[in-house]
Amino acid sequence: MEIDLSGKMAVISGSTEGIGLACARGILGAGGNVTINGRKPEVVEAVSARLRTDFPGREVVGIAADLGSAVGCEALIAGMPECDILINNVGVVARDDALEASDETYLRLYELNLLSSVRLSRAYMPGMLERNQGRVIFSGAQRPIMAYKGGTAYSASKMAQLSFARSLAERTRGTAVTVNTVLIGVTHSASLDSVAEELAAAKGRTAEEDEADFIDMVSPQSLLRRLARAEEVANFVVYLASPFASATNGAVLSAEGGTRGAIY
Repeated sequence: MEIDLSGKMAVISGSTEGIGLACARGILGAGGNVTINGRKPEVVEAVSARLRTDFPGREVVGIAADLGSAVGCEALIAGMPECDILINNVGVVARDDALEASDETYLRLYELNLLSSVRLSRAYMPGMLERNQGRVIFSGAQRPIMAYKGGTAYSASKMAQLSFARSLAERTRGTAVTVNTVLIGVTHSASLDSVAEELAAAKGRTAEEDEADFIDMVSPQSLLRRLARAEEVANFVVYLASPFASATNGAVLSAEGGTRGAIY
């Protein structure tokens, strides 16, 4: 199976590192073009320049915008008014429990995790429907559909995103546009790796040596028994962005390493 996304433009929110950047690399590797996004202009420009070097001949547009506000979303949309693939990846985590999280925490996570995807989908999806082609893909999380003591505001915002994505898929009925969500489990990222390294150092071990213990602590049901790599999640996203996934729509799909302990 050779995925060819030649001529397609993907807008990827939150894509200067981690899963978002891995998705950008995957899209470019399949012949597509990308618009990457982050909050810091200097970081966006540095990452864009590196991608242009690594993938000569591809179009790489970098747009610095904080998507935690309507103004930031408008800036991204103004910089790239149309796309073929929208990957709603940006998100932030808060670990406060249900009764400890402040109103500000809930509102901040809803604004970024949910409303950014609402605003971007509202801007880009009508064009996809008009052209009768396009992909909208959400970076979801397995936590909202599990019992989860901490991070209640995060789980609530991501569960709302799941509902929004499925409702959005209803708008594609009878078209060649699809909307899907990929559930993501514990995956290597700058923030998670720093926590793992700190916990391992307290035991006098490296993060690699301590990975099994770390998994037991944060995701004991994991069948993978390790942290996933961003590239592994991105491979799935690139497939969903391709013509090969034309019959997959309105789905909640798994790239979370078997952490849910559920059949469905």
